[in-house]
Amino acid sequence: MSVLLLRWRGWWARLFGATRHSRIPTSPASVEALPASSATRQPPPDTAASIDLFPAAAESPETAARAPATPVLDRANEQHLRETLGISSLDTPELLVAPLAPHATVRARTLAALEDLRQIPALQSLAQEFVQKLGRPEVAIEEVVATIEKDSALCVRVLRMANSVLIGSERRIEDLDTAVQMLGVRRVRQVAQALFTLRGANRVADGFDWRHLWVHALATAAIAEELEERLRASGNSQVYLAALLHDVGKIVLSTLAPDDYRDILIAAWNENGRLEELERARLGVDHREAGGIFARHNGLPEIVLRAIAHHNDPARAESHAFEVALIALANYLSKAHGLGFSGARLDETDGDFETHPAWDVIAAQLGGAPDVDGLAADMREFLHRLRADLATVREGL
Repeated sequence: MSVLLLRWRGWWARLFGATRHSRIPTSPASVEALPASSATRQPPPDTAASIDLFPAAAESPETAARAPATPVLDRANEQHLRETLGISSLDTPELLVAPLAPHATVRARTLAALEDLRQIPALQSLAQEFVQKLGRPEVAIEEVVATIEKDSALCVRVLRMANSVLIGSERRIEDLDTAVQMLGVRRVRQVAQALFTLRGANRVADGFDWRHLWVHALATAAIAEELEERLRASGNSQVYLAALLHDVGKIVLSTLAPDDYRDILIAAWNENGRLEELERARLGVDHREAGGIFARHNGLPEIVLRAIAHHNDPARAESHAFEVALIALANYLSKAHGLGFSGARLDETDGDFETHPAWDVIAAQLGGAPDVDGLAADMREFLHRLRADLATVREGL
């Protein structure tokens, strides 16, 4: 057993072995000051099958490198946000941009709640021993097959994916050995991670169904890993895990203050302020700071901390700047192509893929500018396949 695996087992034992679970305490005075949300609450859907994770029209490999039309993406994301919050209306709540109490008091209250937070059910799927095994670079095909066989739903999806590669062929793959060899261990691991994650994504505090955020995170992780392989094959940099957890602070804040965070997301959607600004105004911290605190308390690697803190501005990362830049690009592509929903829409400040500031960081690390246009063209088939893979995982959940 590798030292890395032992370390991860220790971290997950610490994370999920604790029982403390807190929310931001609210005094009677502040309860009185809280505005009632104008959003009409509805029970979240019972099953993933009732949620269309990809309502936008499917893309062809030829068009996958271009972002969908903004109206189409907006309609899809609006649907995603309604389903995430379990509401029927996205009318702007009477959100106070100013803190409910002096900013220092609000911030101190949130930081105290973060200190006491040790468990988030939506993250339990990442602790699966199966996913840990597949993350080892030296894992053998036989070991992969042996672990897949323990999960019938995963067996079905792996075989379905392998046969989809053979469209138009009379040959049909019916054994896992051949399917895993055809798809590759990395792709199978990504599918396994997606399946385990989406199974538990709706088990979060007070009606949040973060399934769409997890799709966004899974897509970002897969894209970041692909970009890394194309730009600088490095074996096992943990960029996949760092990208998977880059938005974990949103889950943290929604766990601590669900009603406030629901209003924040609605206000951000209605362009009453940028998400980070609204988070800081209402809760004293934004999701990047909250996620970084949670990650640090639970012993995540430095690369994960940097990705959480700086995926919006990789040039500020004190270490792992190259990997954080990859995650920034992957985050952009995931949003632009409607692969899940991160909780906030793209706007003009996000720029575009070819001119993204992350390329300056990558160029500095590589000693020269990469062929961005060529890379964008090369990613078309990958993005198209990733969309299909994630849709396949969702079927039947």
